[in-house]
Amino acid sequence: MAAASFLSRHDIVPRIVDKRAEPSKYSKALAVNPRTLELLEASGITDKLLALGRKIHGTTIHRNGRIVAEVDFEDLEHRFPFMLALSQAATERVLREDLAERGIEIERQIELVDSPNLTEGKAELVHVETQANESVTAPWILATDGAHSMARKSVHVPFPGDTYDRAWVLDDIPLATDFAPDRAHIKLQDDGFLFLMPIYTGEEKPGEPTVWRVMGNYPEPLAQLSESNPIGESLWNSSFHIAHRLVEAMNVGKVYFAGDAAHLHSPVGARGMNLGIEDAWVFAELAKRDELSLYHQQRWPVDHSIVQRIRTITGFVKAESFVKRKLRNFLAPKMLHWKGVRETMLKTVSGLDHPLPLFHSEPTGPPAEERPRSRRRERN
Repeated sequence: MAAASFLSRHDIVPRIVDKRAEPSKYSKALAVNPRTLELLEASGITDKLLALGRKIHGTTIHRNGRIVAEVDFEDLEHRFPFMLALSQAATERVLREDLAERGIEIERQIELVDSPNLTEGKAELVHVETQANESVTAPWILATDGAHSMARKSVHVPFPGDTYDRAWVLDDIPLATDFAPDRAHIKLQDDGFLFLMPIYTGEEKPGEPTVWRVMGNYPEPLAQLSESNPIGESLWNSSFHIAHRLVEAMNVGKVYFAGDAAHLHSPVGARGMNLGIEDAWVFAELAKRDELSLYHQQRWPVDHSIVQRIRTITGFVKAESFVKRKLRNFLAPKMLHWKGVRETMLKTVSGLDHPLPLFHSEPTGPPAEERPRSRRRERN
């Protein structure tokens, strides 16, 4: 949806198909980072997101019931020196509304199936409800179809990486807690770790208890919260296995990859949805200039660097052996007092750990009427 929004502002109107019957009401991502707010600002979407979400001003590290380190986003030299706590479902709702205002609808219950000629822009679709087949030829295909991408499988692009054996568990639940609701929290414990952050949807009512995401590498993370009490039923709980993967090529022929179809990493760093939106922005800027041949060159090194860094950070945080946990619990508070470590953490979480391509400040390019191979909006 972000890609469609960016593309439509360059007079390129894409067709969007989704095999799901309706949007997911659950959210993997919890926050919009400063880089994403920056990229969405010109469209007016950022203002809509800011009206719905709440500012997260930093991260607090806890150990044995006391605060041992803090990192503050106000140290960022950026016009959005905070994370915006807003569920992925709410962010996607804003994007859908933006597309609808621009005359773009998502065609649902249409599934991409194995397409042997996809690299030539020839896609085979199935309408789920009727089982009718449809063949489509497009100048390009942007695959944002997730970790199990059919587009990626159709063009046989390797997706190397690793998956952790031990499951992580999350619970979204109303809590009565002393944890500050304008911060994310990490609890370092002898037998694992916990991450806590409030979830906002923009539909909260006055007096309602705050819903928190509680996540950790425990079978029952809620049992580890001695200082917090659930005051309602769990809204969603799930277990999942962390993977770190990156496609070997960001495009093959006329097929391009973005988001989870291109890269996977742990939720540590809060980059999943945000990194996908940045992929989409770069893709749209290159499509505008008819320079999609540069997409792999622009995105693969950035995505590779981020996946590798988050893999390293995650390995340090999860610390699944007794010795590693002891070392982590001793070192982490000390390291976060070092300026260089704090800056690395801030830049990683905020999405400001690399420069954007030069065209970020150059809204130039060939006029719309001279851009080949795109379907453009008809103007009255």
